[in-house]
Amino acid sequence: MMRFHPAVTILALAAFCSTASAGIVFGPVRGKPGQSIRLVTRSETPGGTLQKSIGGKSSAGTILLTRERELVWTFRDPAADGTRRGMVKVTKISTTSKTVIDGRTENLSDASPLVGKMFAMSKSLKGDWKFELDGSVPLVRVQKEIDELKVYLKRDWYPARDLNVGDTWEFDPAWVKMVVQRDFSNAQTIGTMRLRQVRNSFTRRLAVIDISIQSTGAKFQSDGSSGEGTIDLTGQVTVNLDTMLDESLELKGTITTQSSKAGEKTQMKLPVRLVATKTFVRDPAFQ
Repeated sequence: MMRFHPAVTILALAAFCSTASAGIVFGPVRGKPGQSIRLVTRSETPGGTLQKSIGGKSSAGTILLTRERELVWTFRDPAADGTRRGMVKVTKISTTSKTVIDGRTENLSDASPLVGKMFAMSKSLKGDWKFELDGSVPLVRVQKEIDELKVYLKRDWYPARDLNVGDTWEFDPAWVKMVVQRDFSNAQTIGTMRLRQVRNSFTRRLAVIDISIQSTGAKFQSDGSSGEGTIDLTGQVTVNLDTMLDESLELKGTITTQSSKAGEKTQMKLPVRLVATKTFVRDPAFQ
């Protein structure tokens, strides 16, 4: 059996303990010149159920909602006054649904007019993100998509302090909430993260973070209609600690909604799965 000198063993143990106790500080993404970030998201509700009641008559069915996004972000050097600048190219923003109730099937599909567009974005030191559209798309038609992009850019998920395995913290999951359920924008939401582990390999270091999101909300309209909903999601995000790119996000859970209007009541229970991936790319459109 191979034996190690006690001094070597002590040094190795000291190095391990030093590495294990060293905190992690999450920072901005470290991309190389000419690199862009490709973001792909897909959320779906397999096995969703639907119940309706109209004038005392009840019916039941199934519903499948799918939302897909594919975008390429490119950030440029800040302007002389500190304004942050960049470009975004929209490859895909679509929502589809399939509803089967009382033997009748309804398929709906909606693709954003932003698909195929490329536009600039900027943010002054004290301002919000602004998008410079070319005027070919009415802003009113794409306001929800633009709001979603703004919320994504304002994500601030990690505290500015050392984090060790086992540490937990709260974060604002507004972007996740918009992706999976946009109907209750004012819902009260609690998001919690926990640094589960740090994986080291010869090629990279990864942080694995557990996520929990709970949300409840309601809305009431002047026409007497009302609705309420809850979101309960758990999952993980994986961050490449060498580049600070959150390479993958996967969440699973349930969305439950109830709505009523003029004697009609609708209840939905939607098992939901959200998957998001990010990769560095070199997009010729930005070169």
